[in-house]
Amino acid sequence: MSQSLNTDKQVAEPDHKRNKRIVSLSFWATVFFLAFATIGLMLASRPHVVGIPHPQTVELPRTTLERLLSETAVAAIQVVELDIDSLLDTVYGPAYAAISEYATFHYSVLGQYVELTAAVQGQMSEGINDRIFEGFEQRLTDAASVLDQRYVEAYRTILQDQIAAQLATDGISLPLGEITDAVLQDAVARAQTTLPLGAVAAGIVGSGSLRAVSAAIAAKLATKITAKLAASGVIKGGTIFAGAGGGALLCSWSGPGAVLCGVVGGAAAWLLTDAVVVNLDEYFNREEFESDLRTLLDEDRARIRGILLVALEDKAAAIDEQTDQIFRLRDL
Repeated sequence: MSQSLNTDKQVAEPDHKRNKRIVSLSFWATVFFLAFATIGLMLASRPHVVGIPHPQTVELPRTTLERLLSETAVAAIQVVELDIDSLLDTVYGPAYAAISEYATFHYSVLGQYVELTAAVQGQMSEGINDRIFEGFEQRLTDAASVLDQRYVEAYRTILQDQIAAQLATDGISLPLGEITDAVLQDAVARAQTTLPLGAVAAGIVGSGSLRAVSAAIAAKLATKITAKLAASGVIKGGTIFAGAGGGALLCSWSGPGAVLCGVVGGAAAWLLTDAVVVNLDEYFNREEFESDLRTLLDEDRARIRGILLVALEDKAAAIDEQTDQIFRLRDL
């Protein structure tokens, strides 16, 4: 009996060990299966990221960029040169319009004496500035700044067109590379900051050249005033005394007041003579007078136009000279 129990126990022990091994194998098989499944899912979810190549770009050769930048700086001048005249119209328009009003003042008895007083005090140029060139300096500075901005816009547009034409010529349809794009942006930025024309206009204003124009007009007016005074003086030589005598005769009834009445009569005769001389001068000379003032403005306008054009050329040359610096900075 005892021997039979021992035999059953020996049979049961192998079954127990076998079951334990099966459970252990199942556990590790499950672990490995889950691990491989997770790795597989991760790899399956990434092929669209790993497999996509980076987009291709094109870098233009340095020599090509240098040529395009140089050509653009000059071509932009040709575009904005046409704008100089229209901008100067806004600068000089009020001055031209003021000529007729100033002529009316000039050909008046009051204007004659105001100008004479200013001439004696050496302030005739200031009066002309106030009447003809009011606001001129600010208008010139504003116009130069607008011209500078138009140049930068033309530079940017022409450069873009030049690059597009170059790519089309080379048969390239790829986007520009990082270096080429950075060089182009740097070039446009330098066009904005290099020799701004507003500073050129400020230099014109500060140089006192406008005063020179006023002085030329003042000198012309001084000559005319002297001539008018000389002409009226010849007439007044007899008129003033005739006026005083006639006034005294008419006022003789007033007794002691006859002298005062004679003085008033003489002054009236003096002013009447001035009025006659001024009106005759206006009748014969006003058209020529206004024409002379316009000629002076025309000459000054042509001078300012030349200065602005030279300033644009200097700006383009300075931008062109900076091209090497742009590439040196990029190399660094």
